[in-house]
Amino acid sequence: MTTPNTPQTSGLSAFARGAQGAAPGIALGAPTRVSDAAPSSAVIDASVASAVASATPTDAYVRRWSMWHDRRIEELTAPHGYLAPVSITWVAEGESARVPRVPGTWVARDDTLVYVPDGAAPSSAHGAIAPSPAVTLNATPIDAPVAFRPSLFGEEALAYLDYGDLRVEVNAQTDLANRTRHRFWIRVKDPQAKARRTFDGIDTYPVDPSWRLPASFRRATGKELDIHDSVVTTVLQSYPVVGSVDFEYDGTPYSLVVCNVFGHVTVFFSDETTGSETYAIGRVLHLDPLHLDDLDSIDFNYAFNYPCAFSRFCTCPIPSKRNHLPFKVTAGEKNPRNAAEY
Repeated sequence: MTTPNTPQTSGLSAFARGAQGAAPGIALGAPTRVSDAAPSSAVIDASVASAVASATPTDAYVRRWSMWHDRRIEELTAPHGYLAPVSITWVAEGESARVPRVPGTWVARDDTLVYVPDGAAPSSAHGAIAPSPAVTLNATPIDAPVAFRPSLFGEEALAYLDYGDLRVEVNAQTDLANRTRHRFWIRVKDPQAKARRTFDGIDTYPVDPSWRLPASFRRATGKELDIHDSVVTTVLQSYPVVGSVDFEYDGTPYSLVVCNVFGHVTVFFSDETTGSETYAIGRVLHLDPLHLDDLDSIDFNYAFNYPCAFSRFCTCPIPSKRNHLPFKVTAGEKNPRNAAEY
């Protein structure tokens, strides 16, 4: 993983820097000899035998979790990850808006969002605005209006545009006041965002294999949407229900609804740590889509924070009451330092 703001070495190689100021009589670049003697085979054999004897399944379990969490941090800190948002602009039916730092105008009409690049609009009395061909869609400059029409109830990602290093994400979400219409948002991500530059990790509970609970999966028998309130109070977020995961904790049976969220098999849940030790609305779990029908456990060590825990320029579904667990899940990620607030 490349950590944001990792100091870079100068153009002078480490070899050359080490050679500067070398004592007279020592050839520049001559390697420092520590020892040519390798450990004896007996010493190696004894070391290997000791390591093998001390290895435990728990060690492997913790290493697997560590590799997963390293990938999680890599994704979060990616140039256009969820530490990069710097603005979000909402456009409702009949409205128009300009997005900070991105040329062009956005217009919502007939449940369709239209991006009008500068220079594509009719000339005014002051003359046409200079075009902005640097805004691209699928790596192609946009030189004429482009329409984005949602087809789903709930939330739908519509497009990614780019403007230099900036990523422009276009999304639609069902309007809470008029469920036949959508509200649109345009989010800008900047690799130089302060949250990304100053990120210093996520606290977690100690990895505890006892939070890997025996479980089974039941597929949904019909088409159902799991409809959620959002941290943005003017919209709804909904996702197709895949089924439910059933398990017991302390002798009591529980069931959590499982949804398809943009191709990820996802559980949104809250518990008795929510709002204190963990993020204000809850946390998220992903399940393996290739092994749902033979799922045999649910592992809360892999619970992670919503994107909106890190940025107020995100929209996140609030877990439904049926996905609240009436006990403390002391596993997975804790509330981020300087968590975002709405």
